[in-house]
Amino acid sequence: MLVQEVVEEIQEKSPNYLSPQSILRKTTALRDRLRRAYTGAQRQSDTVCTAIDLQAGQVEYLLPCPAGNVVDVDFRRAPGTDHEYLRIPLRQFNERSGRPYYYFQAGKIGIVPAPDEDIAYGLKVFHVPVIYPLTLLDMGNPTGFDPDYDMLLVYGVLREITSGNEAQEFDAKYQQLLADYTAANSGYERYEVKERW
Repeated sequence: MLVQEVVEEIQEKSPNYLSPQSILRKTTALRDRLRRAYTGAQRQSDTVCTAIDLQAGQVEYLLPCPAGNVVDVDFRRAPGTDHEYLRIPLRQFNERSGRPYYYFQAGKIGIVPAPDEDIAYGLKVFHVPVIYPLTLLDMGNPTGFDPDYDMLLVYGVLREITSGNEAQEFDAKYQQLLADYTAANSGYERYEVKERW
């Protein structure tokens, strides 16, 4: 569904008038909440990689995303070594360690030890892409949520803006779609074994 279609569905089913801006705010909040809470098994498949050039002696670099979106960080060793990239762990700032690690501080990513030389693409940051809030300019675009479950956004917003019996009806539809969505995105495959004797 396009954003405009989600907004129209909500306006059709809502007993009260809400401005498109208000609906977009509520839809964005719900979309982001659902993505954070129920797509953990899919985080690895949705990652993107941002390469950062390392400068000799520089420890901290601008982070391409919020720290909570980082999934993995790889450090490039000197060219010609057995494994060119080394996965490095997240540790506390100023921790004494003989091995390389990374840390976050004030919107930056730091690496220890500091590089001895300039290294092109020296740091690979694998992260979940940042999805921006929906605006009126996005009406012709997809919602940024699973296209098979866009009605989950519709019923989720409707259950928040209604009360009484309507809210219960929308909540029941929302809970059913949410159960289907979590089953589809759990990361576990379901097999049904039918034995014939």
